[in-house]
Amino acid sequence: MIELRKIDGDNIEEVIALDVGENQKDFIETTNLRSFADAHMLNADGIPATPLAIYADDIMVGFLMYIYDSTDHESFQNEVYFGKKTYFIWHFMIDKSHQGKGYGKLAFEKMLADIEMMPLGEAQYVDLFYHKSNVIAKELYASFGFVESGIIQGNSVHANKKLDGKIAD
Repeated sequence: MIELRKIDGDNIEEVIALDVGENQKDFIETTNLRSFADAHMLNADGIPATPLAIYADDIMVGFLMYIYDSTDHESFQNEVYFGKKTYFIWHFMIDKSHQGKGYGKLAFEKMLADIEMMPLGEAQYVDLFYHKSNVIAKELYASFGFVESGIIQGNSVHANKKLDGKIAD
């Protein structure tokens, strides 16, 4: 069973120790420690990110983080979702020793179910970026209805979906 748990003094060291395989290092822009530190910074609306540890049957297998924010970056200026509230998936990883067991798909599904409850406020979209060479991530996100927007920042491809289950415009 997959469970998403808050990170606290009892499990932070375990989150920091999680890692991806050598062939995936380019897919992750920041370490878990840096992401966790960033989670405690506030976005423009004063809302912190939501960092969560991923557990499978009481064993930590990964880490994820999302934030509630506005899509007001200049890259989105000509898009229908520019300036709209969104949930942005900031970090998602499964430890190298637990990959290939279906935990990523189950955890992603659970995270999206949580986001669809709009715990931090109303939003129309959920957004993310993934490394352009990460075919597994691309397929995973597409299987949940994420559509590439055509926006590329460095080596990262942007994709989003409407929270009402419809494909984003």
